[in-house]
Amino acid sequence: MKKTAEKGLVSKVAGALDSLKKAERRVAEYVIKNPDKIIHKSIMEVAKNSGVADATVVRFCRTFGLKGFQDLKIRLARELVSERERVYEDLSEADTAEVVLKKVFQANIRALEDTLNVIDSKEFKKAVALLKNTSRVFFIGVGTSGPNVIDAYNKFSRLGINCLCQTDSHLQVMTAAILQKGDVVVAVSHSGSTKDPIETIKVAKRSGAKVICITNNSLSPLTKVADVKLFTASRETKFRSEAMSSRLAQTSILNSLYMAVALADMKMTLKYNKKIEDAIVQKQF
Repeated sequence: MKKTAEKGLVSKVAGALDSLKKAERRVAEYVIKNPDKIIHKSIMEVAKNSGVADATVVRFCRTFGLKGFQDLKIRLARELVSERERVYEDLSEADTAEVVLKKVFQANIRALEDTLNVIDSKEFKKAVALLKNTSRVFFIGVGTSGPNVIDAYNKFSRLGINCLCQTDSHLQVMTAAILQKGDVVVAVSHSGSTKDPIETIKVAKRSGAKVICITNNSLSPLTKVADVKLFTASRETKFRSEAMSSRLAQTSILNSLYMAVALADMKMTLKYNKKIEDAIVQKQF
């Protein structure tokens, strides 16, 4: 998993941009814009071009789990190998309908590939274990994350798991207050910095629940309160400011969790699917 995780470094840095301190953010912005140049530069050159001290570059590397500046250069070099194989461009007002179609699909495909590269398999297994061994799951998300948690609620309910779902911030906190030890909260937030889900999680943890978060920002406040962390990786642009690609990555992670839990006990999965099919058939002509 380590090797594939390296490929998503630039996306991981981009996702955490808003959570970095001012000086480290300058380094991050330089890395995002110039990954190909950094592999040929010294730490002093990168520091100078970023307008920071050498020590800040070192801190930046450690923030993202790198051993040092040389490790940063090696990982960027590995990432660039696959980066050159793909062409991604921002949308333009001059683009034809056909070009827009192609660019949007390319962006979504890239987001899924980058997300697959940055997900920690150990964290994913922890999430599956929590969901397999709980009797109640509470899905929360606000804004653009709302539709994804509703979809997850519908899927996991099919497994006979007692599921709850709230997209209203007040109802989220109220529900979190009555959770019990052993319950699991799945929180979805692109930025990981929205106050509502974080407040809900704090209440849920006081009730004894465990928390799985899905976010694009590895350094966000959300990750500091979650027990298990799963990251998406997408590079949103000025024409895609509503985390369009990230929403596809979020739902792909949720679907993967659903399938992993379903396959863990196929006997029960088939049993509940049969019951649902028998009930739904009555709704059809």
